[in-house]
Amino acid sequence: MNYLKVKQYYLDLYDLFTIKACLKIVKFWQDLYKKKDSEPKLKEISPEEIEKGFNHYLNRELMIKKGEEYRRKAETISEWIEKDRVRQDKIDNTPPPKVLCPKCKVEMLAEDFKHLEDWPEDKPMKVHFIFECPKCKKRLGADEDGEIRKNKLSPCPKCGKYLKTTHKRKGQVITTTTKCTSCKYKDVEVKDLDKEDARHKAEEKADKELLEKYRKEFCLSEKEGKEYIELIEAMEVANAVHDEEMQKYDNPVYERSLQLKKTNINDLEKLLADALKEAKYSKLSFEKPEIGQYVIVPFTVQDNDSSKRDKVSVSELEKLLKDALEGTNWRLLSNSVSYRLGYLEGRLKGHEREEDMLKLAGKKKELVKPISKISDEKRQKYASNNLVQLARLMGEMDGVENMRKRRLKKEPDGFFLEASEGPYSCGICGESHYGNEIWWNLDGLRCADCRRNILEGVIPPLKRGKHDNKAEWFGKWEITSNRGVHPSSIRKLRREGLLHGRDLKRKDGSDYFTVYLVAENEKFIISYPKKEK
Repeated sequence: MNYLKVKQYYLDLYDLFTIKACLKIVKFWQDLYKKKDSEPKLKEISPEEIEKGFNHYLNRELMIKKGEEYRRKAETISEWIEKDRVRQDKIDNTPPPKVLCPKCKVEMLAEDFKHLEDWPEDKPMKVHFIFECPKCKKRLGADEDGEIRKNKLSPCPKCGKYLKTTHKRKGQVITTTTKCTSCKYKDVEVKDLDKEDARHKAEEKADKELLEKYRKEFCLSEKEGKEYIELIEAMEVANAVHDEEMQKYDNPVYERSLQLKKTNINDLEKLLADALKEAKYSKLSFEKPEIGQYVIVPFTVQDNDSSKRDKVSVSELEKLLKDALEGTNWRLLSNSVSYRLGYLEGRLKGHEREEDMLKLAGKKKELVKPISKISDEKRQKYASNNLVQLARLMGEMDGVENMRKRRLKKEPDGFFLEASEGPYSCGICGESHYGNEIWWNLDGLRCADCRRNILEGVIPPLKRGKHDNKAEWFGKWEITSNRGVHPSSIRKLRREGLLHGRDLKRKDGSDYFTVYLVAENEKFIISYPKKEK
C-alpha cells in the first residue's frame, strides 16, 4: 500500500480543506443575511448600509481565514509528508514474522497483502500480515511480532450473547450477515463495490471542480500570503508599541518630564535677563556653545553691587540661576561659577533627549520596562512600518489623553495646555493655536476666544463635534456644501428668520465664527434637507 504521495497531492488536499472552510463561512453569512428582516435592530438602517455591513464582516472573516490557512500551510504539509514517509517506511521495511500452523505445525507462508495499523496515535504502529498454511490451507492473521490475531466476539444487542459473522461475495457485491448464537437477532449489510467506487469517483470529481473554481479566490498565492504574514506581524508589533508608548504616561516621572519647558537659547536669554535685572546683575553675555550630546553654553555677567564679596556674589548667582531654570531643560553646571573683579562666569547645560529629561524630572534609577512579547528582531524589522508608526502616535495620544484626564481630578472644569504643545485646531471654530491658547476638557479642544464666548453665555458648551451624526450644532460648511445653500443666501435666510445663528466675537468685538444650533433651526433643516451623495 502506498502511503507516501507526490507533493501535489498534499497541496491539493490542503487547499481543498481551505476552500471548504471558506465556503462554510460564506454560507453562514448568506444564511444570516436572509434573516435580516426579522432583526428589530436593523429596521432603522437602510438596505444599502445593511448589505455593506454584511459584506464587510464576511470579507474580514474570509481574509483572516485565508491568511491563517496560508500561514499554517507549509508546516502542516511538511508534517503530513513526514508522517506518511514514516508509515511508508514502516510497511515497506517490516519483515513478516515466522508463524507455525496451529494444526500442522509447519511454517506458514505470508501473502502479499499486509496492513498497517497506526491508530490510536499514542500507540506504536504495527504491520498486520495474512498467512496461509501450505499443507492444510488454513489462513490467519498475525502482527509483526508474531502475535496471532483472534477475532473478538461481539455481544448481541438483544440478549448479550455472542454474535457470529459470515461474509459472501458475488461479483462486486459483498453480503455480511451477523447472527446471534442464542436468540433470533440477525443483521444483514450489503456492500456494492461498484457503487462505492462510483461514489468515490464522484467525490473526487466534485473536489477537483472545487479546486478549479475556488483555488484562486480562497487560496492565497505566495506573494499574497507573505503580505498577509507581514501585515499580521506588523500588527503584533504595532499593538506592543502602542501599549508601551501609552504606559510611559502612567509614570509620574515621565509626566513631570513632559511638563519641563524645552527652552531655546533666545527664550533662555530673556528668562535669565529678567531674573538677573531684579537681583542687580547685568550685561548677560553668551559665548560660543559646545555642541555634543548636550549643549554647553559659557556665559558672563556683571554684579552691579560692588559691596558684595566674591563668595556671596557667586552663591547668590547660583541660587538665582537654579530657581530661574527650574521647570526648564537647562541647568547650571556644578562649581562652574567663578568671580573676578565684578565679573562672574559660568556654564549652562541644555538637555534634549528623553532620557535626560527623565533625569531632570527626578528619575533616580532606570525605569522598569514591561517584558515585551515581541522579539528585538521583529521589532527592528517593522520599526519603520506605517502601521507601527501610526500605533506609536496613537499610543502617545492615548497616553496624553489619560494624563490629562488624571489632571481633571484637581482641575475639574478643564485647563489650558502648555505653550510647547500643539498647534491644535479648535473643535468649534477650527482655528489653530498653540497649547497656551487651547482649553482642554472632556468636551474637546476649545480656543481661548470660543472658551470666552461659552463662559459669557453666547453659546452653550457644545459637547459634540460639528461633524458628529448627533451634533448639537453646525457651521457654514454644513449649510453650503451639505444642504446646497449659496453663501450669499445665508444672510437673507437669517433676516427672514428661517435660519438662526449665534455670532462669536473676539475681544475687540469683531465676528470670527457663527454657530447654528440644531434646536434653533429645525424648520431650516426640514426646508433644506441634506443632499444625497
